Amino acid sequence: MSAMDTSDEDLRMPPSVVSTAQTNSSLSISVHPLVLLNISDHYTRTKLQNPDAVQKGHVHGALLAKQSGREIDIINSFELPPVIQEGIDVLTVDKAYLANKQEQMRQVFPNLDFMGWYSLGAFPTEKDLKVHEQFLQVNESALFLQMDPVSLAAGSKEFPVVIYESIMDLDDETPRLMFVKSAYKVETEEAERIAVDHVAKPSTSSAESGVGNALIAHLTTQRNAVAMLHSRLQVLQQYLQDVKAGVIPTNHDIVRQIASLCRRSPVVDTKAFDEQFSTEFNDVLLVGYLGTITKGLNAINDLIDKFNLLYGATGASAGRTVTPIKKGRRMAFEEPTQ
Repeated sequence: MSAMDTSDEDLRMPPSVVSTAQTNSSLSISVHPLVLLNISDHYTRTKLQNPDAVQKGHVHGALLAKQSGREIDIINSFELPPVIQEGIDVLTVDKAYLANKQEQMRQVFPNLDFMGWYSLGAFPTEKDLKVHEQFLQVNESALFLQMDPVSLAAGSKEFPVVIYESIMDLDDETPRLMFVKSAYKVETEEAERIAVDHVAKPSTSSAESGVGNALIAHLTTQRNAVAMLHSRLQVLQQYLQDVKAGVIPTNHDIVRQIASLCRRSPVVDTKAFDEQFSTEFNDVLLVGYLGTITKGLNAINDLIDKFNLLYGATGASAGRTVTPIKKGRRMAFEEPTQ
């Protein structure tokens, strides 16, 4: 997946922040799904716990990547606490926290280094540029990843992630630091594809077993498919009713396609279908009955084992009679004297 093309939002970007020049760094940037999931999770939790922080743009973090020559592989990320000085509406990077956190991450991922930072928004602002200048003191070629979660809610078809590099460009004949868009691709490994597939499935209670989770996910998928099929059939039925009532003109091509779909659909009111349905239904009931019988036999075997152990049917007490003696509400057992 390449970087997003220029959209209407890009045209609204302040020229003093984003340069229209093409980047000549020849970097090959790859972003892994774990980074996108971390940013999305950070945004969701902050929006629920502290909505003002999202409104003020106080959601940012560090990007960890593995670099080999001109190839940068952004693999992981972590959050950074917002530090705001009084009277200055610009985030201050806690470099001590960043260095400590980076050292802890390096103990687990020794090949990952600090490669940039991320934030939220539709396009970069002057505040983002000032924060980026602070990160350049840690890494002189730091990248800036910006995610726009609002665009998805607005129905945008574009991928809401843009990666920027920083260059020195002229602004009113004055050289200054500016952002420039950089191309990137989303790259996944086998383990990441499995994790993303697991996250995409319907969530279930943690108290349920793995088999129950798989069954619920399977049934949920079937329910969604049936609901979608039902909605499509309702559209076709409404179209035929409108054509019959003269509300819309008849389109013979569409009618022929609907007739073809109906002929391809299985007939459910024939004798063959009833026989097959009854056979499968009886098979399911038989499996259920066999499971119930098996559980009953297992319970009976446990009862027999406990009875034999209690009455001494095996071992040294085998063959001797045990007489129950009532003592109050309890019952004791007494063996006859020899």
